[in-house]
Amino acid sequence: MLDAGAESYAFFDVDDTLINVKSMFSFQNYWYSVMPNPEEQDAFASEMGRLRDENAAWEILNRRYYSYFAGRTVPQVADCAEQWFQNLERTVDDLFHTAIIEKLEEHLHKGEVPVFVSGSFPAVLIPSARRFGVKHILATTMEVVEGRYTGKILPPQTIGAGKAEAVASFLAKTQVSAQACYAYGDDISDLPMLEAVGHPFVVSGGRGLEDHARKVGWSVLAPR
Repeated sequence: MLDAGAESYAFFDVDDTLINVKSMFSFQNYWYSVMPNPEEQDAFASEMGRLRDENAAWEILNRRYYSYFAGRTVPQVADCAEQWFQNLERTVDDLFHTAIIEKLEEHLHKGEVPVFVSGSFPAVLIPSARRFGVKHILATTMEVVEGRYTGKILPPQTIGAGKAEAVASFLAKTQVSAQACYAYGDDISDLPMLEAVGHPFVVSGGRGLEDHARKVGWSVLAPR
């Protein structure tokens, strides 16, 4: 059992659910500001823009995003992620979705253990997790060889159905039923994760999920 005495887990998407930024892209912009590489930055912006214009699946966009980490060292990325988060806290007034943070804190108070589930990567999620007392992160794992990222990601890809797969794998290590658990998400790609638990909640503002929530009778929460 991962958490002694835990009877329930609360799984939280992060970007646009708990925080008001797209962490992956915000981090990448910060990375290029402190580690300038104009040619790579232009290629990254061009490819991401093209994939968005083509309405490419998030799984494809996610994989291509991480390809640009090839050659970066693990300590470089970790240090930059800490600096990035500190910069966000200084410069973004509405960084956190207060109503959803309150939900997270309610779960903690009740002994229901919060878990981050994100297509982003641990280095950029750790600062928020530390701030709010979240011990578990289910996120994209990048392949590392000799201390450097290769640009490849390892399964499960925590996007779409991969989020539900990650949640199921996590719960398989506990004695906690999925029906006793909660999940929060804002985007239609969070649907598999929400369907995987007994108590799904939708955060308003994302793509396509609010309409589904109202059709099936799920609660819709305003982020603030």
